[in-house]
Amino acid sequence: MRKDRPSRTALKVALNIVTLGSKPGMEAILPAGIVDATRKLLVASGAAGKRTVKWSQSQTSVAIYEAFDWMLPGQFEAFAHRKAFCERQVREGIDDGATQILVLGAGYDTLGWRLAPEFSGMNFFEIDHPATAHLKARGIESLGRRKNLRLIAEDLGKRKLSTEQCHARGRKFRVGSFMQMIARGIKM
Repeated sequence: MRKDRPSRTALKVALNIVTLGSKPGMEAILPAGIVDATRKLLVASGAAGKRTVKWSQSQTSVAIYEAFDWMLPGQFEAFAHRKAFCERQVREGIDDGATQILVLGAGYDTLGWRLAPEFSGMNFFEIDHPATAHLKARGIESLGRRKNLRLIAEDLGKRKLSTEQCHARGRKFRVGSFMQMIARGIKM
């Protein structure tokens, strides 16, 4: 990943979610609201234009992904299963008593933004590389900020994340409290 450019992998994953939303049967796998929220976030942030998002929703785009699926069977649908799995894990963590959610390598994922209103007593922290995080923050601002969601722009390849950094950005990260953590593509 280039230092000054948003993650192309994060964009690819988000556009795949949009495309999967147009594939018959995926509504049973994808978490509720993820496709619409992702589509809106991509456009509002400027990570993708309206035409790119519209193309990603087309049946032609679905057909192209399915045509390449013969090389790596299941790769396309794996994005949907992974998103559903992560959301189930977070919800189970909350049911088991987690008081905060930490997502490393959040990209353009909408998990925190979608779940924050439902779990208003929870603290959601999302950390990503500054170039990607700043674009996402612009999109979140446009869609509507969540009081209990904190986006943290940090290059974890250059320095460790400290609790002070989380405190400085708003809601306090509570060391020692039960937390659910998701780490995505941070070594890519």
